[in-house]
Amino acid sequence: MSGERVTGRRPGLWAWAVALLAVSLAEVGPALAEDAAGDVASFLKLREIDQPRRAVVEEAVAWDDAVDGVVVKVLQRLDAPANLAAGWAKAARPVPAADDAVAVADELLAVRGRATFVAARTLPAELAERLGRGSYDVVRLVDDRGLVVDVLTVSAPKAWPRWQVIDEPAAAVGLPISTQAAPTPAGHPPAAEAWPAARPGLTLAAAGVSWFPGTPLGKLGFDYGLFDTVVDGQKLVRGDTAGFYALLAAAGRTDAASIAAAAAPTDILTLINPAAKWLPEHRGDGVMIEGAALRATRVPVDDAFRREQLGRDHYWELIVFPSTPPLVVDGKKQNFFPIVCCVRDLSAGMPTGDRINETVRVSGFAFKRYAYFFEAMLEGVSGIDAEAGERQTMLVVGPRVEWVQPMATGQRGLSMVLGIAAAVGLLAILGLGILYGNWSANRAIRRARAELPARIDLPGE
Repeated sequence: MSGERVTGRRPGLWAWAVALLAVSLAEVGPALAEDAAGDVASFLKLREIDQPRRAVVEEAVAWDDAVDGVVVKVLQRLDAPANLAAGWAKAARPVPAADDAVAVADELLAVRGRATFVAARTLPAELAERLGRGSYDVVRLVDDRGLVVDVLTVSAPKAWPRWQVIDEPAAAVGLPISTQAAPTPAGHPPAAEAWPAARPGLTLAAAGVSWFPGTPLGKLGFDYGLFDTVVDGQKLVRGDTAGFYALLAAAGRTDAASIAAAAAPTDILTLINPAAKWLPEHRGDGVMIEGAALRATRVPVDDAFRREQLGRDHYWELIVFPSTPPLVVDGKKQNFFPIVCCVRDLSAGMPTGDRINETVRVSGFAFKRYAYFFEAMLEGVSGIDAEAGERQTMLVVGPRVEWVQPMATGQRGLSMVLGIAAAVGLLAILGLGILYGNWSANRAIRRARAELPARIDLPGE
């Protein structure tokens, strides 16, 4: 997944099959050549948000519309390509202690602690139009030394309640813009709490605030704020990319057994049915998927930054069909429900390719509700019992797939002998039923394979 082009791939037409229309989006590199190299100071100067252009904020006695105008400009231009932002974050200097002098310089500072309050700073109409929204968020962070830092960002994690005391593990890497003045959000709703009266020691502007809740995934260092840009009910879109790779990287810091042990039992129909509305409250939760894998594809990771992030140059994408009864989901009849599973590793020796039929178990984290289209290319073909149109499934990300291998040859032979001996008396009655069952099973596999979506790739930022 590299370059700036958008690519697509259609599966081959099998003799009786159908094709699915799917779009494969490539990873997009930095949009601006001027941002492709250089240090923080050069980036800020090129974006015209360097220290001389921010001076009005540091010199302000009161936080007014003129100051907010500079803040809006900074927030609009501070977001950098992922590879640059990641490198700068690693090199960011920790926020100095309260008794040390802090210079408002062209550098990034890192703060980690607890988010204690979030509120929106309402903007006048002209600035709201420039920012594309009516306000920006102010996040009060307190680090482990007790230093109070206010972080200004376009949008703090959506799950955090506004206008009330919170206590969430959080971190930010931001640009220092003031040690004197700070915005005071106003107009809190009735019965809500007012903005804290304590004055911050430092005000930062940041592209985002990271959130690490005490969930199994949060404890792996995954930033739940990345889920805010994930779009459900569609194919993979640009907002999914950062979260997908961060989730795949986090999966490398645990194992399938740990995920399975922490996962709450969830009915498979709840996962695949959009009407159940399970995902919004459980995104990032552990789930266990067991079924027939009819496809296992090696997906190369071409982008150098993403390879470094994952610690490898590929991952595996599986299409797994759990055992489910025929259902009507979103008004469309569906006999098979493919779950898309992206994992770092496969069990040793597991078959791969577009034409497999292997029983697998996948323990991973729920990422998004993924849409694909079923397009009936051959009308009237027997064995295709489904309505054309958009389908919904789940995309799960995990560390490894467990291949449930068939019995060894000796065990299988013994089982066959015992099975034949036990079944001799029933063959006359059940013979036709067995033949019909085998025919039905093969027919079911053919139909399931016909509904496979094409391989998915992650879009760019």
